[in-house]
Amino acid sequence: MKKYFIIAVAAMAAMAACTKVDPVNNTTKDTAISFSVINHLQQTRATEGLTYPTGVPFGTFAWWTAGAWDQETAPQEFVFMNNEEIKYRQLDPTNANDPYVWAPNTTYYWTKSGKLTFASYSPYVNATTASEKGFSAIPAHDPALGFQFVDYTIVDNTNVDLMYANLAKDCTQDTNTDGTAVTDSSNPEGGFKGVPTIFNHALCQVAFAFRAIGNKNPNVEDIKIIIKEVKIANIDKKGTFTQNPATAGAARWASTHATGNYTNYSYLTPEGNPQTNAVELSFIDLGVTPTAVSATDNYTGIGNARILLPQTLAVTTDTNNAPVDPTPNTVTDQKLIVDYTIKTKYASSTEWATEEVTSVARLKTSNMVAWADNQNILYRISIYPNAATPVTFDPAVVSWTDVYSNIDIIAHNE
Repeated sequence: MKKYFIIAVAAMAAMAACTKVDPVNNTTKDTAISFSVINHLQQTRATEGLTYPTGVPFGTFAWWTAGAWDQETAPQEFVFMNNEEIKYRQLDPTNANDPYVWAPNTTYYWTKSGKLTFASYSPYVNATTASEKGFSAIPAHDPALGFQFVDYTIVDNTNVDLMYANLAKDCTQDTNTDGTAVTDSSNPEGGFKGVPTIFNHALCQVAFAFRAIGNKNPNVEDIKIIIKEVKIANIDKKGTFTQNPATAGAARWASTHATGNYTNYSYLTPEGNPQTNAVELSFIDLGVTPTAVSATDNYTGIGNARILLPQTLAVTTDTNNAPVDPTPNTVTDQKLIVDYTIKTKYASSTEWATEEVTSVARLKTSNMVAWADNQNILYRISIYPNAATPVTFDPAVVSWTDVYSNIDIIAHNE
């Protein structure tokens, strides 16, 4: 499902030193540039719902052209904005009634002639803050390739929601790219007109949910599954992003799956002794409700979703081209590792029988070969404590951003 949100951005800053547009002879001093940012986003835990977070500044570049952007041989020759930081603030902080808008520190004005083209990314970084947010350098924009984030690295435990904007071409003070003004009708402080800026997620989001399900033996009164630890291993953390790849249809991200370039992420780490944060799953007995349980029923989310690097998922094969057991540490495929306890209450005893289990499964399947940018990926894990069927996957892609993959984990056979 496509989801949009709109924020109004007043982009008001002095011209960057490297601009070649005359600020005296080629500007209209009474018309300040404003932005109406239309964000083309999935719902995430980093950027919630349909409103851009007011605490996350973004960066903007702009260029002046005499004619249409697409007809210029060097469209980025005249730099109008050079990595301006856009913040949510009052233009006049001394006035308590001054509304909050998205704006840089000083004012930019529309030019009297020509056109302006804008490109934005989020979050904003400069030479000092780039590395702490995963950038190897300040983002660069190419007329053909768009934004490029070279050697971008996922920073541990930050969940930075990296985004890029579609190019807003050939804007003037009177019209936007579609010839009309863009108004933020949802803003309680009133509508703002301005440059349309469409943001997209550059990364993907991955989450996990579990259920315990199966057929209970006649001599078993109850079964409990207690999830103790959930982690994913060998996940690429560094790659290069290209907004508009030179090859049509190519992935926007390129990464090398090699030692030093991948890492592990935890969704549930044991705390306390005995463990205080374990997650207990109620057992779904298919013998009682065989037709009432669908592939999407009764799952419990484990941990918080993580924003991760889009990447191709690997499968190591043997000399016969058959997948090898993913359990050994020497197998560096991206994989899920789950530690859990199976507690079984037999009718013949007042005690619970307890088994400690570790299950390992690859994250790649025939239908889930890669994580792509702007995907919201949910792995639904079914633990079958009483089945002898081999581990299988049933991945599915629904909607345009949400991706689901069902994984069956068979613990043992009673």
